[in-house]
Parts: sequence; C-alpha cells; structure tokens
Amino acid sequence: MTRMRGWGLLLAIAFPVLIFFSWQRLGAEKTRVEMERYEAWTAEQSAQLLRPLNDYFAKHLVPAAAGDLSLPPVPAKSGVKSWVLQADGTLLITLDFKFQGKPLRLRWVPVVRPARYASGSHSVVYDCVRSGPGEPVPRLCQGETLKTEGDVEAQLAANAQALENLPPVVSASGVALAAGADMGSVVVVPATASDLNHCGFQCVKPQSCVTPRPLACGKLTDEGGGRFFAIAATAEDHRASDFASRSAADAACAQNLGTGYRMVPASSIGGVFRLTGDREYWVHNDVRPAVNCWGGD
Repeated sequence: MTRMRGWGLLLAIAFPVLIFFSWQRLGAEKTRVEMERYEAWTAEQSAQLLRPLNDYFAKHLVPAAAGDLSLPPVPAKSGVKSWVLQADGTLLITLDFKFQGKPLRLRWVPVVRPARYASGSHSVVYDCVRSGPGEPVPRLCQGETLKTEGDVEAQLAANAQALENLPPVVSASGVALAAGADMGSVVVVPATASDLNHCGFQCVKPQSCVTPRPLACGKLTDEGGGRFFAIAATAEDHRASDFASRSAADAACAQNLGTGYRMVPASSIGGVFRLTGDREYWVHNDVRPAVNCWGGD
C-alpha cells in the first residue's frame, strides 16, 4: 500500500511537469513557425503593404497617417496578427507569436529621403524597430537607419525638416499647389496640337484634381485604308476627383465620344489629334500611377 501511494505521489508530480514542458515545446514550435512565416512574408510580399503608403507619399508628398488610407487586410499565414497606421505616420505591426512570453510588436517608421537631383522628387522608405519592452529580435527587424525606438522621434523630426525644404509643386497652369494637395496628370497641348507627337510624355504635367478640365480620350481607328490612334476630348469639363477609378473615366469617354474610346495613357501620347491647342486635358498616368486622381484601374 505504501509503495502504491509512493507511485501515486510520483505521478501527481510528474504529470503536471510533463504538461508544462510539453506546452513549452509547443509554444516554442509555434514561435518558430510563425517567425519563419513572417520572415517569408517580409521577403516576398511586404511590398503589397508598402505600395499604398508609397503611392500616398508620391501624390501628397507627406507620409500617410491614421485615417488617410485603408491598408490591405492581413494575409493568412503571414506571421502577422494585425497592423495599424498610427497618427504619427508609423505603422505598428503586432506579430502572431510571443517572444520570452511577451507580445512582439514592430514599428515601421517612414524615412524621407531627399531628392538627389534638383529635377527629382523626395521619396520615402520604411525602416523597422522593435516596439515596447523585451529583447530585440534581429532576424525580424534589421533596421538600416533606426537602431532603437529611441531614434523614432528624431527621425520624424528629420522628416518634417526635409518636407519643409521641398520646392513647391507648380501646376500645369503655373499655380503653386498647396502641400498635400491631391494631384493628377494633364497633358498640356502645344499651340499646334500635332506637335504633341514630338513631346509626348514630356508634355504631361501635374494639376489639382479639383480643377475642371476635359478628358483626353483615344480610340484605335480604321479609316481610309489606314489604322491610327484618334485622340479627342469630352465636350464637358470634369473634376478628375469625381472619378473613383480609371474605368469610371473610361466610361465617361465612351459615353461622350462613342464605343471604344477610353482615357489616353500618358506613356503613349501620339496619333491624330482632335484637341484644341494651348489647353490642358486629363490623361491616365501609367508611368507614375500614383499621380492620378483616381485610385485604380
């Protein structure tokens, strides 16, 4: 009887210990799997998250902050639990695992890079630092510019200084656009419209999305035994901000000019023009998609 009691006591002690170490191993295995998933997502797919942030900066010349745009949904099996754009423009990413028993969060910080040439434009990249208490995990956050969270405030101040030194963006009409103004692309037609064949994309300039202008619409046309790209304009002026997508602008072209007409792409302005000289017309900027008033195709 005493021996049986001894075995029972041993089992009573060993069973919880076995469960404890089993949970520890399971937790460590989950951390390893989710960590590898995050590393793979960062290497292969993180550009999908950064694209809307980069596009916002290209159009507004300021980093996006909370409420400025909608981020894509968190993909499954990415090692990420959630991501949220903060009021200061940083992106807080909570990972789907813990490190040393604590939730692991990373902070992606915008770093504004001044243009290298006078004719260029500023750009933004996002650097990563560990957020909150706990030991850093170098594998997950290899910051190039920022080393600790204590560097974030100084970087945001440097961003603000760089943006203050930006030259004003002058619209095609010669008006300086306010910082953060929603900008699209127009083609400035020379006095003789056919001269567009010689300048093409060089004649595409920025313009405020709320400025009414006709749409430049094109259609591949067969006429007189030849095929050419006919470019005409809508009879009405439009605020480009009224179109949610290029497809909506294409529909306006077709409705106004007939089936087959759609927005002229900025990269291939050429053909037979039925446009008035010394005027501006909205085009679709396929070279720099961020510099369109509409959000997508």
